[in-house]
Amino acid sequence: MNEGIKTRWIVAGVIAALLLIPAIFGARVALSGLFGQGGAIINKNDAVNRVAAQERFESLYAEIHAADKRLDVLADAIALNPSYTNMTNLTGARNYCLSVVADYDAEARKYSARDFRAIDLPDQIDSYDPTTDCQETQK
Repeated sequence: MNEGIKTRWIVAGVIAALLLIPAIFGARVALSGLFGQGGAIINKNDAVNRVAAQERFESLYAEIHAADKRLDVLADAIALNPSYTNMTNLTGARNYCLSVVADYDAEARKYSARDFRAIDLPDQIDSYDPTTDCQETQK
């Protein structure tokens, strides 16, 4: 093969490679929205994600009920002994309860979790329900 022809083929190959790299990059950028949406759907529907999301909702909902019930116990303790410590404990318990409610409500809005809440669990926590209002039960 002639030396000039070899050189032309080498130059043509280098030019093709230099043009191909940006073309591939451009195609990836142009299609990233489509692939991103597809990847998000795949991750959301993954069995591990489904089970974890459902279990998180169950745990958070049970924790909200337990935290709300703790407030009654702490309020009873204040009735017996209105010490600074007991009042501080009640304030901390209220804050914790509100934090768990916020965690549940945030989870209920997450793309990867919202569809996997059990049907008997609420979309969001009802702040007027005495079992989830993060207030002591009035006696």
